[in-house]
Amino acid sequence: MPPNKMSYMRALAKLWREVRLASSEALAELEAAPGPKPTSQICEFLILGEDQRIELHMGVDPIALMRSVWMTCVRRRRQGGSTVAMQLVRTVTQRYERTIWRKISEIILAVRLTYAFDRKDIARIYLWVAYYGWNMHGFQQAFDVISKTTGIDSKIGAANLVARLKYPQPRHLDERQLGRISLRVNYLLALYSESTKRSNFSGIEKHGTISNS
Repeated sequence: MPPNKMSYMRALAKLWREVRLASSEALAELEAAPGPKPTSQICEFLILGEDQRIELHMGVDPIALMRSVWMTCVRRRRQGGSTVAMQLVRTVTQRYERTIWRKISEIILAVRLTYAFDRKDIARIYLWVAYYGWNMHGFQQAFDVISKTTGIDSKIGAANLVARLKYPQPRHLDERQLGRISLRVNYLLALYSESTKRSNFSGIEKHGTISNS
């Protein structure tokens, strides 16, 4: 059943204050922190893999949402439709229950977040606070683990990091999960190669959406 309207609005307002504060604090921490930070290239991989129409919407991608509904309800195959802003909201609030009201709240908060923060900062904040797997809570922990084997400044390293947003690194060796990660890495590298050929990101970089300037 739907929640009481007034109670829902009060809860939503409280959630928005929490999301805005947490995002502001994470951005300030990111800017002040020494050591590795999300690069423009890593942000490009994130946008390619999770939110290719980031310049065309205000926090919610209607095309991705409709595709997700179609795949889930008609094809009976779950497929995500969340933008980077929606994923940041979910990460900050730590709310993962599968209810329509949680999704509606997530959409509303993602729109407000996109009005309140620059898109490039939303991408950087999400990379900074996201969960990448066992002992990889946040960007710097993930950087320390992944850079030892791939070199995070390389395209392969960036793809490996972003791949773990969808398929987190397991605590124990899990061939199925590692296989998913490997497939995701190859998929991201193929997208990156294709986008470079078509210069897909020239307009985004011009407007400073995913650069670190």
